Amino acid sequence: MTGSTPAAPIPNAPEFPDFGSIDSVSCVGAGTIGGGWAAYFLAQGYRVKIWDPAPAAGDKFARLLDAAWPALAELDMVESADRTAWSIHTDLAEAVADTGFVQESAPEDLALKRGLLARIDEVCPPNIVISSSTSGYSMTEMATEAAHPERLVVGHPFNPPYLIPLVEVVGGQSTSAAAVDWAAGFFSHIGKSVIRMDREVPGFIANRLQEAQWREALYMVEQGEATVEQIDRSITDGPGLRWPFQGPMLTFHLAGGEGGMAHMLDHFGPSLKSPWTRLTAPELSQQLRDDVVAGCDIEAGDRSIADLVAHRDAGIIALRRLTASLPAAATGSGRDEIADGQVGSPSSSAAPPPSASMARTASARILGTYSTEVVPEWIDYNGHMSEAFYVLVFGFATDQVMDQLGLDAAYRESAEASLYTVESHIRYLDEAALGDRLTVVPHLVSAGEKKLHLAYEMYVDDRLVSTEEIMALHVDQAEDRVVPFPQAVTERIAQIETSSPDWVGRSIG
Repeated sequence: MTGSTPAAPIPNAPEFPDFGSIDSVSCVGAGTIGGGWAAYFLAQGYRVKIWDPAPAAGDKFARLLDAAWPALAELDMVESADRTAWSIHTDLAEAVADTGFVQESAPEDLALKRGLLARIDEVCPPNIVISSSTSGYSMTEMATEAAHPERLVVGHPFNPPYLIPLVEVVGGQSTSAAAVDWAAGFFSHIGKSVIRMDREVPGFIANRLQEAQWREALYMVEQGEATVEQIDRSITDGPGLRWPFQGPMLTFHLAGGEGGMAHMLDHFGPSLKSPWTRLTAPELSQQLRDDVVAGCDIEAGDRSIADLVAHRDAGIIALRRLTASLPAAATGSGRDEIADGQVGSPSSSAAPPPSASMARTASARILGTYSTEVVPEWIDYNGHMSEAFYVLVFGFATDQVMDQLGLDAAYRESAEASLYTVESHIRYLDEAALGDRLTVVPHLVSAGEKKLHLAYEMYVDDRLVSTEEIMALHVDQAEDRVVPFPQAVTERIAQIETSSPDWVGRSIG
């Protein structure tokens, strides 16, 4: 398949609906991806009509929604969201009647997608854009049987689509530029981070990068060069820590020091000829397949798929909150905003910030909760979390509060000032065991010109296991003295509602 650019708008093309007028969307397919899309649309306040011929499709989606809803409530839920506003349909025409948008997420089978997209096109109102969640097929390949291919686009999400902001949007040879623009604008309108691709590329952008790493990982397992656990940890404890802030290109730009990417390429360019990677896929033998499956089982241990999903979602929530609170200059260049019901120029590949909901979270009148899981290193000789690690977790919660108030790492480095805890009182009320998920709820008790009075409640599910009360001062580290907060921080603090749990002010005993 060769790349292509979207076709020019067709004469007398139907006018697509304004974003603000849409109250219902349709999801064709309710598997992992389609169900994830449906959950996200529900959280954005839409009524969702789901088409799936599987007899147990409704039960399967209900289970997915149960798992996804807490994560959506943390980041991407609007006030009007109704988790019950969905219905399952086996009649395709019924599922797309009166819809404002269609997202197809059928299995990755080219013949199936061709026929299904043609059927959706046949029964869907003529002014509705139809988007496909395909992982690798081009719309040029998939739209061959559709009567109106000009309104068919690719809207490629990343799993889980209810939590990962990225959507790659591209049309086929017969797709109108207006349809691609509308789809990119709609995804941006609902809080997604949109890449409007300039041309079709097999596997799109992110999947191609991910696939290259996946093939190399398989080779390393096959050759006995690394275990599954070693490969995963090489990313989670290595470059993966940098990627939420700068992608691979900016990461290598920084690797060049003051000379940037130019120095990096000049200095390390010869290593491109070194045998550091193999870009062709190994033969997926039964032995390699079994070795990879066994390695994942060993790494997962006693954790179920549901446990791993919860752990993954909590990590993504924490990282998205962190990156949303960073100054704009640190997280990306200026992006063209797309207003409600409007789209930018066809040549624009820019998009609004990753999520409107994240912006709402960052400017909320309450402090965000902090969540983490009890790991083996925190367990003492009694089989429960040691008291020292309660302090550690409360410290992580304070770091998050500082980030939300503008006292983040960038501020601490530039201003040479930080928040110092000068007094604290912890109550140990109940035990936390290995694998428990800890949720810390922060309260701003009071604030002064130079100090903060904070209180934290630590929960395992609905069980209160610990509390901490602290007094913290704003210290100029260069001059070693307490100083007033800067005006911008003072204004952020003023936006936070104060609250004082009834246990605040207790003395020991």
